[in-house]
Amino acid sequence: MTLRAIIADDHPMCREAARIALGLVAPDSEVVQAGSLADVLAETRSVDLVILDLGLPDSQGIASLIDVARGRPSTPILIVSGTDRPDAEARAAANGAAGFVSKAAPIERLIDAIRTVVGGGTHFTPGLQPAAPDGAEARLATLTPAEARVLRAMRGGGLNKQIAFELGLSEITIKQHVKAILRKLDVVNRTQAVLMLHDVRP
Repeated sequence: MTLRAIIADDHPMCREAARIALGLVAPDSEVVQAGSLADVLAETRSVDLVILDLGLPDSQGIASLIDVARGRPSTPILIVSGTDRPDAEARAAANGAAGFVSKAAPIERLIDAIRTVVGGGTHFTPGLQPAAPDGAEARLATLTPAEARVLRAMRGGGLNKQIAFELGLSEITIKQHVKAILRKLDVVNRTQAVLMLHDVRP
């Protein structure tokens, strides 16, 4: 059986290293390479694994994981991260990741993590206690995929009409999504909503 995977990292060399590691575990694997969160979310084909960097330029940190896990709730997500934040692994475990590997680790650890995760297991530091999602993370996870797209578009500061054009939706639909976003995130305005998105970055 061919294993299909998305490898998401904005550095081509890191994507290639992950592709090589995946190939050693599953020689017949099919890989889709993505350099941004938008590329990952635009991929509609079913996959068996997502290898995700938390440093994607268009949605850094745990927000990236939340967005991908929302769209692919049954697909294991292996985080490969260069962050030096000490609680990054625990927060990844709490927000749906199946494993976590530091970019500073030897490639053998990545190979082992891929093998474990595609086999249905999890790969974290032994004894790791997942951190309880903080308020911002928990509330962001309640957004629908469409609401999450609108929230990401709101970061540019555009008006509803501009966001509607950008996303190919009606202005009325955007207004409805913004209203739902503010309610779910328990904030009073768009600026606070966007700031919450930034608050979940490692």
